[in-house]
Amino acid sequence: MKKRKAVFLTLSIYSFLVWLYIVARIIFSRVQLDSPFVDGVPFFSFWVLGAIVFVLSTVFTYLFLTTE
Repeated sequence: MKKRKAVFLTLSIYSFLVWLYIVARIIFSRVQLDSPFVDGVPFFSFWVLGAIVFVLSTVFTYLFLTTE
C-alpha cells in the first residue's frame, strides 16, 4: 500500500509541475492558448494540454489523500 501512495504522490507532483510549466509559458512567453504545444501535433494546444494535466494532477492528489 505504501508503494501505491508513493506513486500517487509522485504523479501528482510531476503533473502539477508540468501544469506550472505550461502556465509559465503562457504568461511569460505570451503564447496564444490555441497554438500547438508541439509543432507537429496540432490537436495538443496549450489550452487542451493544460486542462488535461490539471485534471490529472487533481485526480492523483485525491487518490494520494484517500489511499490508506
